[in-house]
Amino acid sequence: MLRLAVVLLGMMVGWGSELCLNDGVPESQREYIQDDAGNNIHIGVFEMAWASSALLSQMTALMIREVLGFHAEVDPTVGGNGASPVFALAGCTDFNDKDNRVCGVQETTIHVSVDSWIGSYASTQNQFAKEYPRLAAEDLGSMGYAGEESMYVSRAILQAAYSESGLALDFYKSYNTTHHDPKKYFDSIHGVDLSELAKCNETDMSNPSRMGDYARYSGDYDGVVNQTDGSFAAKCDANNRWWFAPACRHNSSACIPVFTAGTGWKVQAMMQWSTAYGIPAAIAVSGGWSLFVKHVQTFRALHYWWVPDSTFIDMLPEQLIFARHSANEWLAGDKKTGGLGSYVSKMVSNNLRSKAGRVREFVSNMNFELPEIQNLLLEYKESGSALNVSCKWMQDNRARWSAWKPKLTSCYEGFGLVDASGAFVPNRTLAVGCGLCQAGTASEELIDDEGRTFQCKQCPPGYSQSNTYSTQCEPCPKGTSASSFGSTTCTPCDEGDYQPDTAQTSCISCGASRTTLLLGASSLADCVCQAGKIEQDSTCMDCNEESMHCPKGSTIAKLEAASGTTDLKGPYVKRGFFSNPEAPLDTYKCAAELYCPGGSPGVCFGDREGLTCGDCADGHYWASNKCEPCGAVPAAWAFSVTMVVVGVCGSYYMLTSSYTAKASVMMSTTAALGMLVALFQNLGVLNTVAVQWPDGLRDILNFASVFTFNLDALGFSCAAGGNVARYVSTASFFWVVFLALPTVGLLTNFIPILKRRKLAWEKNKTISTTGQFLQVGFTTMCNVGLMPFMCYRHPTGQSSILKYPNVFCRTDDHVIMRVFGALVILLAFTFFSAACYAAYQAPRWSGKPRLAAIRFLIFRFRPNVWYFGLVLLARGPLLSMPGVIATNMPSLQLTLMHMILLGSLCLQLWFLPWKSPILNLVDGVSVSLLVMLLAGSLGYADSSGEDAARVLSLFGTVISSLMVVILGGMVMLGMTALIYRSALGSSKELRIMNLGKVPQEKDVFQSLLDVATFLKEDGQGKEATFIKDLSNLSTYDIGTITRAIHILADDLNMVVSQNGSMRKSSSRRIATGTRTFRSSSSYDAQEKETNEPSEVTREEVTQTATV
Repeated sequence: MLRLAVVLLGMMVGWGSELCLNDGVPESQREYIQDDAGNNIHIGVFEMAWASSALLSQMTALMIREVLGFHAEVDPTVGGNGASPVFALAGCTDFNDKDNRVCGVQETTIHVSVDSWIGSYASTQNQFAKEYPRLAAEDLGSMGYAGEESMYVSRAILQAAYSESGLALDFYKSYNTTHHDPKKYFDSIHGVDLSELAKCNETDMSNPSRMGDYARYSGDYDGVVNQTDGSFAAKCDANNRWWFAPACRHNSSACIPVFTAGTGWKVQAMMQWSTAYGIPAAIAVSGGWSLFVKHVQTFRALHYWWVPDSTFIDMLPEQLIFARHSANEWLAGDKKTGGLGSYVSKMVSNNLRSKAGRVREFVSNMNFELPEIQNLLLEYKESGSALNVSCKWMQDNRARWSAWKPKLTSCYEGFGLVDASGAFVPNRTLAVGCGLCQAGTASEELIDDEGRTFQCKQCPPGYSQSNTYSTQCEPCPKGTSASSFGSTTCTPCDEGDYQPDTAQTSCISCGASRTTLLLGASSLADCVCQAGKIEQDSTCMDCNEESMHCPKGSTIAKLEAASGTTDLKGPYVKRGFFSNPEAPLDTYKCAAELYCPGGSPGVCFGDREGLTCGDCADGHYWASNKCEPCGAVPAAWAFSVTMVVVGVCGSYYMLTSSYTAKASVMMSTTAALGMLVALFQNLGVLNTVAVQWPDGLRDILNFASVFTFNLDALGFSCAAGGNVARYVSTASFFWVVFLALPTVGLLTNFIPILKRRKLAWEKNKTISTTGQFLQVGFTTMCNVGLMPFMCYRHPTGQSSILKYPNVFCRTDDHVIMRVFGALVILLAFTFFSAACYAAYQAPRWSGKPRLAAIRFLIFRFRPNVWYFGLVLLARGPLLSMPGVIATNMPSLQLTLMHMILLGSLCLQLWFLPWKSPILNLVDGVSVSLLVMLLAGSLGYADSSGEDAARVLSLFGTVISSLMVVILGGMVMLGMTALIYRSALGSSKELRIMNLGKVPQEKDVFQSLLDVATFLKEDGQGKEATFIKDLSNLSTYDIGTITRAIHILADDLNMVVSQNGSMRKSSSRRIATGTRTFRSSSSYDAQEKETNEPSEVTREEVTQTATV
C-alpha cells in the first residue's frame, strides 16, 4: 500500500502542473528522447527493493524533469537485488528472472539507476559485458558513499550495557566470555518460535563453498558436518534451526541470538567472527523478510543489517567493530576480519550518452554522503513520501545540485557545438548548445578558455562515418573510396576497378579485357578476365561461348580443375563439346552430346577417344553406353555377312515375276514390310540431324539408324576397323550386291543340275531381284553416298564428317571417303535413271516378258499409278540432301525434310497408289505421323525451356511409337493373311484388308448387263439426250466413267470401236488383257439399221494390242 501511495503521489507531483521548484521546467516544455525507431519516450529511472533506492530514484527523476527539462518516470517494475540494474539498463525484459532474463531482443526503456549495490555483483557485471558488449550499462562511479553490511546491535542494548558495566558492546572484544558476561543484555534463544526460522539445510549454511572456507580457516570442524561427497555443511541443533558458536555450543542458554535474512546474508562472516573472537552466538536465518524485521524489533539480539537503509533506523543500531579488513584474506575466503563497505554506484544505459548527454553528465556529477542519506531516510520513514522529502532537499540544497548541471556549451564526445538554428559551429562564441554529431561527421575535442568541449567536423575525402555520435571519421578501407567531404559511407570500387590503399578518394581501373569478380576489389590480383574470356599465360584470351562457359575470373587452371558442368561460377567445357588437353582453347563439337559430358579438357564418356569422342579404342565397340571389348563380335559379323549373302541370293526364289492388278496376300505383306523398312530408314536419316533428342525418342532413332547402315552399336568396327575402312566397306556393299546378283544369275545358267531342275536364274527375274534390293536400300544407299559430303563445323573453324566426327574434312581420309561416296551416288543415280526409263516404258511392255524385269517397281501399285515407285525412290535422296546443304543448321535441315515429306504425303493422298486400300490408309497415317514428328522436332533444335522440352519429348516418343505400332500391325495383319489364305482375294476376304466390303464379281457382272440392256433397249434414238446429260456431269465423274471403260476394254476384253477415244489403249495404266476392236464396216452398217429389232451379222475383226 505504501508503494502504491508513493507512485500515486509521484504522478501528482511529477506529472501534474504543480512544480517543486519555482523556476522548474514545466511539463509542456520538457523534452522527450527518441528510441531507435524515432518514437518519443521518457527517460526511465530504475528503482530497487530498498528504501534508499526508492528515495533516490524519485529524487533523480524529479531533478531530470524540473532541472534538466526531460520527461522522466520511475519504472514500475522494482529490481529484486543488486544485480538487477545490470540487466534492466541493458533492456532485458525479465531482469529479475535469474534463469531467463531475455536480453538483446528490444531496446531498453530504463536509462538511469542510482544507489546501485553493484559491488557484490562485479563478476556478474563483467560476464554480461563480455556477452553483450553493445548493451552493457555504463558505470558513472560511486554515489559518494559506500554501502555497509555487517552485524549490528541496537542503541538500547548499547546504552544499557554501557550504563550498567561500562561495557561497549559495539566492539567485538566485549563479547569474550572469559572477561565479560554480555549474555545478560540479550534475550534467550528459547523464546523464539522455531517455525519462524528457516532450516539450516535450506540456507547458505549448507553452501559447500562457504562452509568449506569456514571449516578451513576457522579450524572448527566440530561446527560442521562432513557430507558424503566430501563437502561441508553447518552442524545445527536437533531442530535444524540454530548454529551454535564454540563459546556456547555446550550450553545453548548462554548463547546470544543472532538473526539474518534472505538465504543467510553474511552468515559465513558472522560464524567466523563468533568463532575467532569467542562470541557466544547462536545464528539463525529468519523464515522471511517480515519475520526478520519482527525478530529484530521483538528480541534483544544481534542482527544483520546494511546502510543506507531505513528499516531499523528508528532503533539507531550501531555496527560492531571487528579487526581491520584484510582484502587478501577475504579474497581467499577467510572472513574473520571486518568487512569492507560495498561499492554503490550510479549507472546509466549504454545509449543515454547519445540520447540525452546532459542527463548522463548530471547523473555522473551527483554525490551524497552516508549520514546525509540516513537522515533523508529517517525523514522518508516518518513522512512516507519520497517525493516530498526529495522536493524539500532540492529546495534546501539549490547550490548543491546546481553544481551538477553541465554547461550548455560543454559538449561531450559524440556531440558538437550548435547555434540557435541547430547548425554545427566551430567555437563557443557562435554556439548556444550541443547537438548530436550526425553521420558524415565526427566529434573533435576543442580546448578554450572555458575548458574542454567538442565540435562536429565533416569527414574529409577518403574518410567516412556512417553512425551518429561518432568521435572519429574512419579511413576508407581498401577497395573503397570517398571523393567528397561529409561522406557517410565509402563507395566500393566498381566492377573493373580496384584500390589497394586506405583513405583514398578514387579507384584504379583494371584495364581493357579485365574486370573484378565483386565490387570493392582491393588488389591488382583481383582484376580478372571479363566474362567470355579466359586467362592464359597472363593474357585474357577469347573464349568460344558456343563450346565453353567462361564467367568472370576464368583461367586455364580453373578450367583444367573443372568438375562437371554445374558450377556456374567457374569455367568449364559445355556438354556436347571436347577440349584438346594440349590446347584447351581448341574445342570440337561432338556428334552426340552424350559422348562429351563437358567439364575439364580431355573428358569423353564411356572411354571413347578422339577430338570429338567419336570412336572407341581399337579392339572395342560402343554398346550399353560404354566401350566394350570386341571378343567374338568379328566372328558374329562373318556369320551375319554369310547369312545376308544367302538371304539375298535366296530372295530370288521367293519373288514372283508375274504382275496382277489385284492385291494379293503376299503383296500386301511384303508392301507392309517395305513400308516398315522405309519408316526406319527415314527415322535413321532424321537421326543424322545434329539435334539433342530426348531419351525415349533418341533410343528409337538410334535403333532406326541401323537401317541406314549405322552399325557401330553392332560392333561393325570390330570387323571392319577404323573410320575409313568402315565407310569403304559400307559403300562397297551396294556395288558388290549390284554386281554379284547378275553374276550369280549368270553362273547358275552354267550349272546343269540347276538348269534341269529349273532353278537357274532367268534374266528378267534376276533384273527384278537386283532392282528389288536396290529399291529397298535406295534411301540408305543415298544417305551412305552423301555421308562424306555432310561436314559440320567445329568452334575452331575445322569441320568433321557428321557420321564419322573423328575424320576431319579436307584431309586424306576424307578424300578417300568422298571417292567411294561418289561411286555410291553414281550407282544410285544410274538406278534411278533406269527406273524412270522403265516406268516410262511400262505401259508399252504390258503383256510382254520384259515387264517381269521391272516388277519390283510396279507390282505394289494400282495399274493407273504404276509409276508411284519413283516418288518413293526420289524421297530417299531428297531427305538426305538437307544434311549436305545445311549440315550446321539443324533447324533448316528439319524444315527442308518437313517440306519433302509433306510433298510426298500430298502425292500419296492424291493418287492413293497402293493396290490394297488398307495400305493406302497405313501409308497415309504413317507419313502423316512422320510429318508431325518433324514439325515437333523443330522444337528440339531451338530449346524453349525445360517445360517445352518435356512436352516435345513426350510428343516425339508417342508419335514415333505410333508409327512403329501402325506399320507393325499391318505386317502382323499380312502375316495373318498368309495363314488365312482367304483373307484377301476370295469371297471370305477380311473387310479390313479393303477397308470395307467389296462387291461380288457376279453382282458387278449383273450390273454391267443392266447397263448394256439399258443402252441397247432404252437408248435407241436418244443419243443426243444422253450426250447432253453426259455434258452435265462433273469432270471427276466423266473421268471415272472413262477409266471404267478402259478397264473393261483392257482387262475384260470388251469389244470397242476403233472410232472415238477408244481407238487406243490407255497409256495411263498397265493392262493385263488385250483390247478387241470392231471393224469400221460393221460400225457403219449398224448405224444404217432402222429402229426395228432385227438380227444383224457382225463381222468382228479382232486385233490384239499389247499394252
